[in-house]
Amino acid sequence: MKLKNLLVLAVPAFFWAACSSDSESTPAQPPVPTEISSASTVDPSDPANPAIPGIESSASVDGVPLSSDSGSDPVDPAVPFVPEELVYDSIGFADIANVFHTVAPDEKVVFVLRHAERESGVGRETPLTENGILQAQSVGQKLVSADEFVYAHTAYVRTKETACNIALGRGQVQVCDDSFVSDTISELTGGWFIKDENLRDSYVSSTGKDTNTSVIVSLWAYDGQFADAFYDLEERSREVINTYLIKDYAEMPKAKVVISHDEFVVPLIAWATNKTASIRYKRGRWWVNYLTGLAIIVNSKNEVRYIGIKGLETATE
Repeated sequence: MKLKNLLVLAVPAFFWAACSSDSESTPAQPPVPTEISSASTVDPSDPANPAIPGIESSASVDGVPLSSDSGSDPVDPAVPFVPEELVYDSIGFADIANVFHTVAPDEKVVFVLRHAERESGVGRETPLTENGILQAQSVGQKLVSADEFVYAHTAYVRTKETACNIALGRGQVQVCDDSFVSDTISELTGGWFIKDENLRDSYVSSTGKDTNTSVIVSLWAYDGQFADAFYDLEERSREVINTYLIKDYAEMPKAKVVISHDEFVVPLIAWATNKTASIRYKRGRWWVNYLTGLAIIVNSKNEVRYIGIKGLETATE
Protein backbone atom coordinates (compact mmCIF):
# COMPACT_ATOMS: atom_id res chain seq x y z
CA MET A 1 0.00 0.00 0.00
CA LYS A 2 1.16 3.45 -0.81
CA LEU A 3 0.39 5.63 2.22
CA LYS A 4 0.53 9.37 2.54
CA ASN A 5 -0.16 11.01 5.92
CA LEU A 6 -0.86 14.69 6.18
CA LEU A 7 -2.01 17.25 8.68
CA VAL A 8 -5.34 18.71 7.67
CA LEU A 9 -5.73 22.35 8.62
CA ALA A 10 -9.02 23.46 10.11
CA VAL A 11 -11.29 25.39 7.87
CA PRO A 12 -9.94 24.40 5.06
CA ALA A 13 -11.34 19.82 -26.60
CA PHE A 14 -7.99 20.63 -25.56
CA PHE A 15 -6.69 24.02 -26.79
CA TRP A 16 -3.37 24.74 -28.50
CA ALA A 17 -3.64 28.51 -28.77
CA ALA A 18 -1.58 30.52 -26.30
CA CYS A 19 -3.40 31.86 -23.22
CA SER A 20 -6.26 29.35 -23.56
CA SER A 21 -6.80 28.72 -19.85
CA ASP A 22 -10.21 28.60 -18.22
CA SER A 23 -9.72 31.54 -15.91
CA GLU A 24 -7.70 34.63 -15.27
CA SER A 25 -4.50 33.93 -13.38
CA THR A 26 -3.87 36.68 -10.85
CA PRO A 27 -1.86 35.10 -8.00
CA ALA A 28 -3.46 34.93 -4.56
CA GLN A 29 -1.54 35.36 -1.32
CA PRO A 30 -1.56 32.35 1.03
CA PRO A 31 -3.57 32.63 4.26
CA VAL A 32 -2.33 31.25 7.59
CA PRO A 33 -4.70 28.51 8.83
CA THR A 34 -4.60 26.39 12.00
CA GLU A 35 -4.13 22.62 12.29
CA ILE A 36 -6.06 19.47 13.13
CA SER A 37 -5.03 15.86 12.55
CA SER A 38 -5.94 13.78 9.49
CA ALA A 39 -4.78 11.12 7.03
CA SER A 40 -5.05 10.25 3.32
CA THR A 41 -4.67 6.90 1.62
CA VAL A 42 -3.49 5.85 -1.83
CA ASP A 43 -3.69 2.11 -2.47
CA PRO A 44 -3.42 -0.22 -5.50
CA SER A 45 -6.83 -1.50 -6.61
CA ASP A 46 -6.07 -2.99 -10.00
CA PRO A 47 -3.07 -5.15 -10.96
CA ALA A 48 -3.10 -3.49 -14.36
CA ASN A 49 -2.97 -0.05 -12.75
CA PRO A 50 -0.82 -0.52 -9.62
CA ALA A 51 -0.67 3.17 -8.80
CA ILE A 52 -4.43 3.84 -8.78
CA PRO A 53 -5.76 4.86 -5.35
CA GLY A 54 -8.15 2.70 -3.32
CA ILE A 55 -10.49 3.05 -0.33
CA GLU A 56 -9.29 3.71 3.19
CA SER A 57 -11.15 2.06 6.05
CA SER A 58 -10.46 1.35 9.72
CA ALA A 59 -12.02 -2.11 9.24
CA SER A 60 -11.86 -3.60 5.77
CA VAL A 61 -11.38 -6.63 3.59
CA ASP A 62 -9.36 -6.03 0.43
CA GLY A 63 -9.78 -2.31 0.97
CA VAL A 64 -13.61 -2.43 1.23
CA PRO A 65 -15.04 -1.04 4.51
CA LEU A 66 -17.03 -3.50 6.58
CA SER A 67 -19.09 -0.86 8.37
CA SER A 68 -20.12 2.32 6.58
CA ASP A 69 -23.02 3.85 4.73
CA SER A 70 -23.72 5.73 1.54
CA GLY A 71 -24.33 9.43 1.20
CA SER A 72 -27.18 8.73 -1.22
CA ASP A 73 -30.00 7.42 1.00
CA PRO A 74 -31.29 7.93 4.55
CA VAL A 75 -29.38 5.68 6.94
CA ASP A 76 -31.21 2.70 8.41
CA PRO A 77 -29.03 1.50 11.33
CA ALA A 78 -30.63 -1.95 11.12
CA VAL A 79 -29.35 -2.46 7.56
CA PRO A 80 -25.56 -2.76 7.23
CA PHE A 81 -24.22 -0.72 4.35
CA VAL A 82 -22.05 -2.32 1.69
CA PRO A 83 -20.38 0.40 -0.39
CA GLU A 84 -20.03 0.11 -4.10
CA GLU A 85 -16.67 -1.14 -5.29
CA LEU A 86 -14.66 1.73 -6.70
CA VAL A 87 -14.01 1.28 -10.41
CA TYR A 88 -11.15 3.27 -11.88
CA ASP A 89 -10.49 3.98 -15.52
CA SER A 90 -7.08 3.49 -17.12
CA ILE A 91 -5.75 6.85 -15.87
CA GLY A 92 -7.02 6.63 -12.29
CA PHE A 93 -10.44 8.33 -12.25
CA ALA A 94 -13.74 6.97 -10.91
CA ASP A 95 -17.22 8.09 -11.88
CA ILE A 96 -18.66 10.67 -9.50
CA ALA A 97 -21.77 8.53 -8.82
CA ASN A 98 -19.59 5.54 -7.96
CA VAL A 99 -17.57 7.64 -5.53
CA PHE A 100 -20.68 9.16 -3.93
CA HIS A 101 -21.96 5.67 -3.20
CA THR A 102 -18.84 4.90 -1.15
CA VAL A 103 -19.38 7.81 1.27
CA ALA A 104 -20.01 6.32 4.70
CA PRO A 105 -22.54 7.68 7.25
CA ASP A 106 -19.67 9.15 9.28
CA GLU A 107 -18.10 10.73 6.18
CA LYS A 108 -18.74 14.00 4.36
CA VAL A 109 -17.64 14.88 0.86
CA VAL A 110 -16.52 17.89 -1.15
CA PHE A 111 -16.62 17.50 -4.93
CA VAL A 112 -14.25 19.93 -6.69
CA LEU A 113 -15.01 20.02 -10.42
CA ARG A 114 -14.04 21.92 -13.51
CA HIS A 115 -17.09 23.69 -14.94
CA ALA A 116 -19.17 22.28 -17.81
CA GLU A 117 -18.64 23.11 -21.49
CA ARG A 118 -18.44 26.86 -22.09
CA GLU A 119 -18.88 29.14 -25.06
CA SER A 120 -15.73 30.36 -26.78
CA GLY A 121 -13.82 32.92 -24.77
CA VAL A 122 -12.36 32.76 -21.26
CA GLY A 123 -13.66 35.99 -19.72
CA ARG A 124 -15.67 36.16 -16.54
CA GLU A 125 -18.97 36.57 -18.38
CA THR A 126 -18.54 33.60 -20.74
CA PRO A 127 -21.57 31.31 -20.18
CA LEU A 128 -22.10 27.60 -20.67
CA THR A 129 -23.17 26.20 -24.01
CA GLU A 130 -26.51 24.43 -24.25
CA ASN A 131 -24.55 21.18 -24.18
CA GLY A 132 -22.71 22.35 -21.07
CA ILE A 133 -26.02 22.99 -19.31
CA LEU A 134 -27.10 19.42 -20.11
CA GLN A 135 -23.71 18.09 -18.96
CA ALA A 136 -24.08 19.76 -15.57
CA GLN A 137 -27.63 18.52 -15.15
CA SER A 138 -26.52 14.98 -15.96
CA VAL A 139 -23.95 15.16 -13.15
CA GLY A 140 -26.66 16.37 -10.79
CA GLN A 141 -28.78 13.35 -11.71
CA LYS A 142 -25.90 11.13 -10.55
CA LEU A 143 -26.02 12.79 -7.13
CA VAL A 144 -29.74 12.54 -6.40
CA SER A 145 -30.25 11.80 -2.69
CA ALA A 146 -31.93 13.08 0.45
CA ASP A 147 -28.64 14.52 1.69
CA GLU A 148 -27.86 18.18 2.26
CA PHE A 149 -25.89 19.62 -0.69
CA VAL A 150 -24.40 23.11 -0.75
CA TYR A 151 -22.57 24.87 -3.57
CA ALA A 152 -19.64 27.21 -4.19
CA HIS A 153 -17.98 28.53 -7.34
CA THR A 154 -15.61 31.20 -8.60
CA ALA A 155 -16.65 34.68 -9.70
CA TYR A 156 -17.30 33.48 -13.25
CA VAL A 157 -20.67 33.07 -14.93
CA ARG A 158 -19.86 29.57 -16.21
CA THR A 159 -18.94 28.20 -12.78
CA LYS A 160 -22.10 29.52 -11.15
CA GLU A 161 -24.21 28.18 -14.05
CA THR A 162 -22.55 24.79 -13.64
CA ALA A 163 -23.28 24.70 -9.91
CA CYS A 164 -26.90 25.71 -10.41
CA ASN A 165 -27.50 23.17 -13.15
CA ILE A 166 -26.05 20.39 -11.00
CA ALA A 167 -28.55 21.44 -8.31
CA LEU A 168 -31.26 21.45 -10.98
CA GLY A 169 -30.31 17.93 -12.06
CA ARG A 170 -30.59 16.79 -8.44
CA GLY A 171 -34.09 18.27 -8.24
CA GLN A 172 -32.82 20.66 -5.58
CA VAL A 173 -33.93 23.79 -7.46
CA GLN A 174 -36.62 24.33 -10.07
CA VAL A 175 -34.91 27.00 -12.15
CA CYS A 176 -31.48 28.58 -12.44
CA ASP A 177 -31.80 32.28 -11.72
CA ASP A 178 -30.80 34.80 -9.04
CA SER A 179 -32.67 32.78 -6.42
CA PHE A 180 -29.96 30.07 -6.50
CA VAL A 181 -28.14 30.04 -3.15
CA SER A 182 -24.38 29.50 -3.35
CA ASP A 183 -21.04 30.89 -2.19
CA THR A 184 -18.57 32.74 -4.39
CA ILE A 185 -14.90 31.95 -3.71
CA SER A 186 -12.88 34.13 -6.07
CA GLU A 187 -9.52 32.60 -5.05
CA LEU A 188 -10.20 29.20 -6.64
CA THR A 189 -8.82 29.94 -10.11
CA GLY A 190 -5.57 28.83 -11.71
CA GLY A 191 -4.00 31.95 -10.26
CA TRP A 192 -3.95 30.26 -6.86
CA PHE A 193 -0.91 28.23 -7.88
CA ILE A 194 0.93 30.88 -9.91
CA LYS A 195 3.80 32.65 -8.16
CA ASP A 196 5.08 34.67 -11.14
CA GLU A 197 2.64 35.13 -14.01
CA ASN A 198 5.16 36.96 -16.21
CA LEU A 199 7.66 34.13 -15.82
CA ARG A 200 4.96 31.57 -16.57
CA ASP A 201 4.06 33.48 -19.75
CA SER A 202 7.73 33.65 -20.77
CA TYR A 203 7.86 29.85 -20.65
CA VAL A 204 4.81 29.70 -22.90
CA SER A 205 6.60 31.93 -25.41
CA SER A 206 9.92 30.11 -25.27
CA THR A 207 8.86 26.46 -25.41
CA GLY A 208 7.34 26.30 -28.88
CA LYS A 209 4.32 27.17 -30.99
CA ASP A 210 2.22 24.29 -29.64
CA THR A 211 2.66 25.31 -26.00
CA ASN A 212 0.01 27.19 -24.03
CA THR A 213 -0.50 27.85 -20.34
CA SER A 214 -2.28 24.50 -19.94
CA VAL A 215 0.78 22.63 -21.17
CA ILE A 216 2.98 24.55 -18.73
CA VAL A 217 0.63 23.74 -15.82
CA SER A 218 0.61 20.02 -16.63
CA LEU A 219 4.39 19.83 -17.05
CA TRP A 220 4.84 21.65 -13.74
CA ALA A 221 2.26 19.69 -11.70
CA TYR A 222 3.26 16.25 -12.97
CA ASP A 223 6.91 16.59 -13.97
CA GLY A 224 8.19 19.52 -11.89
CA GLN A 225 9.19 21.66 -14.86
CA PHE A 226 9.01 25.49 -14.70
CA ALA A 227 8.76 25.29 -10.89
CA ASP A 228 10.07 28.80 -10.32
CA ALA A 229 6.88 30.22 -11.87
CA PHE A 230 4.65 28.44 -9.33
CA TYR A 231 4.23 28.06 -5.59
CA ASP A 232 5.25 24.81 -3.94
CA LEU A 233 2.62 22.27 -5.05
CA GLU A 234 2.19 20.52 -1.70
CA GLU A 235 2.13 23.63 0.45
CA ARG A 236 -0.22 25.51 -1.83
CA SER A 237 -2.58 22.52 -2.21
CA ARG A 238 -2.81 22.07 1.54
CA GLU A 239 -3.50 25.77 2.01
CA VAL A 240 -6.40 25.86 -0.42
CA ILE A 241 -7.93 22.61 0.83
CA ASN A 242 -7.75 23.59 4.47
CA THR A 243 -8.78 27.20 4.00
CA TYR A 244 -11.51 27.09 1.35
CA LEU A 245 -12.54 23.49 0.68
CA ILE A 246 -12.93 21.64 3.98
CA LYS A 247 -13.67 22.59 7.57
CA ASP A 248 -13.67 20.65 10.79
CA TYR A 249 -16.01 17.67 10.33
CA ALA A 250 -18.73 18.97 12.67
CA GLU A 251 -19.07 22.16 10.61
CA MET A 252 -19.39 20.48 7.22
CA PRO A 253 -22.60 19.65 5.34
CA LYS A 254 -22.96 16.11 4.07
CA ALA A 255 -21.93 17.18 0.57
CA LYS A 256 -20.52 20.29 -1.05
CA VAL A 257 -19.98 20.92 -4.76
CA VAL A 258 -17.26 23.42 -5.65
CA ILE A 259 -16.95 24.50 -9.29
CA SER A 260 -13.63 25.88 -10.52
CA HIS A 261 -11.40 25.90 -13.61
CA ASP A 262 -8.97 23.62 -15.43
CA GLU A 263 -5.71 25.19 -14.27
CA PHE A 264 -6.90 24.97 -10.66
CA VAL A 265 -8.15 21.39 -10.62
CA VAL A 266 -5.18 19.87 -12.49
CA PRO A 267 -2.50 20.70 -9.86
CA LEU A 268 -4.92 19.83 -7.05
CA ILE A 269 -5.64 16.41 -8.58
CA ALA A 270 -1.92 15.79 -9.17
CA TRP A 271 -0.99 16.50 -5.56
CA ALA A 272 -3.95 14.91 -3.77
CA THR A 273 -3.73 11.61 -5.67
CA ASN A 274 0.09 11.41 -5.65
CA LYS A 275 -0.12 11.92 -9.43
CA THR A 276 -1.87 8.55 -9.90
CA ALA A 277 -4.97 10.22 -11.33
CA SER A 278 -3.05 11.35 -14.37
CA ILE A 279 -3.69 14.32 -16.60
CA ARG A 280 -0.01 14.33 -17.47
CA TYR A 281 0.80 16.20 -20.69
CA LYS A 282 0.41 13.91 -23.67
CA ARG A 283 -0.11 15.16 -27.18
CA GLY A 284 -3.56 14.13 -28.41
CA ARG A 285 -5.08 13.01 -25.07
CA TRP A 286 -4.03 14.86 -22.01
CA TRP A 287 -6.10 17.78 -20.76
CA VAL A 288 -8.74 17.68 -18.04
CA ASN A 289 -12.27 17.29 -19.35
CA TYR A 290 -15.25 19.35 -18.27
CA LEU A 291 -16.72 18.20 -14.93
CA THR A 292 -13.59 16.27 -13.96
CA GLY A 293 -12.02 16.90 -10.58
CA LEU A 294 -11.38 15.62 -7.08
CA ALA A 295 -13.48 14.14 -4.27
CA ILE A 296 -12.30 15.11 -0.78
CA ILE A 297 -13.89 12.78 1.79
CA VAL A 298 -13.66 13.52 5.52
CA ASN A 299 -14.70 11.21 8.36
CA SER A 300 -15.69 11.91 11.96
CA LYS A 301 -12.04 11.65 13.05
CA ASN A 302 -11.12 14.39 10.58
CA GLU A 303 -9.27 11.83 8.44
CA VAL A 304 -9.28 12.56 4.72
CA ARG A 305 -9.19 10.48 1.57
CA TYR A 306 -8.90 11.78 -2.00
CA ILE A 307 -10.25 10.29 -5.23
CA GLY A 308 -9.96 11.58 -8.79
CA ILE A 309 -13.48 11.86 -10.23
CA LYS A 310 -15.12 12.31 -13.61
CA GLY A 311 -18.66 13.54 -14.17
CA LEU A 312 -18.73 12.68 -17.88
CA GLU A 313 -17.76 9.50 -19.68
CA THR A 314 -14.07 10.40 -19.88
CA ALA A 315 -11.79 12.37 -17.54
CA THR A 316 -9.81 13.93 -20.39
CA GLU A 317 -10.76 15.79 -23.54
